[in-house]
Amino acid sequence: MPSPLPPATASAVTELARSAAESDGVNPLSEHTLLHLEGEHSGDAHLLAYAGNPGESPLAGYAALGPDGSAELVVSPEYRRQGYGTSLLRMLLDHGGSGLRVWAHGRLPGADELATRMDLSVARELYFLRRTAAPVPAAVWPEGITLRTFVPGQDDDAWLAVNAAAFAHHPEQGSWTQADLADRLEQPWFDPAGFFLAVDSTGALAGFHWTKVHTDEGPTPFGEVYVVGVAPTHQGTGLGKALTLEGLRHLQEDRGLSSITLYVDGTNTPAHTLYTNLGFTTAALDVQYAPAAAL
Repeated sequence: MPSPLPPATASAVTELARSAAESDGVNPLSEHTLLHLEGEHSGDAHLLAYAGNPGESPLAGYAALGPDGSAELVVSPEYRRQGYGTSLLRMLLDHGGSGLRVWAHGRLPGADELATRMDLSVARELYFLRRTAAPVPAAVWPEGITLRTFVPGQDDDAWLAVNAAAFAHHPEQGSWTQADLADRLEQPWFDPAGFFLAVDSTGALAGFHWTKVHTDEGPTPFGEVYVVGVAPTHQGTGLGKALTLEGLRHLQEDRGLSSITLYVDGTNTPAHTLYTNLGFTTAALDVQYAPAAAL
């Protein structure tokens, strides 16, 4: 059973990721991975590469492997092209086998080179989109829908159920547990005023838009369409667009943010088209690599 990282080691990984982000202009580790550095998260494996003896030498690289085979890795800028990335990826392949799926955020040139050398191919694409300040069209709500904000403790179970149903085919978002939700509700950035719930005439949760404000990733705060989901019974009614517009309005008008971002899966053509029509453009591309023989 993989063990959680000691606090000092978790801090070293966080600092390594920060250094890489400053150098590359993109975060090498996802929020999910950073939240799982400490504490008991069943099945998570942490791989560490040191520039010498562990405990005496700097941390040169880190890789994370989830129980579903999803992985990430990062090498400190000062230790790149010295074999650490190759060693970490080989360990990931040893642990994950044909089910391994490794994310490369920003698809930097070095990631493609390493993937090619290790016979990995692109299995999935995730677009990072950005929208700058522009008028937000008024939302048109389906009949019988009312809007309110999330109440922690009261709405947890209903939200988890709709999230799972809305993202039943999404390998990350659809598998969230109460622990995953609790991790985020405890973060300093969490603001219930920016977590919108659409409720139908029966009182059931029909959809949601959870927004996020980033204040610690550069000199200028920016907003994020963190996640928009619609219950299957309400899909195709225009509810997703209305929720998206309400979140954009909140971030731009209530919070005064001129830049708003989001992630959308490359296979989600309807959502990608919606966001493009609302003024979002591609800012970066994340890719997920898998063993070529497994595709």
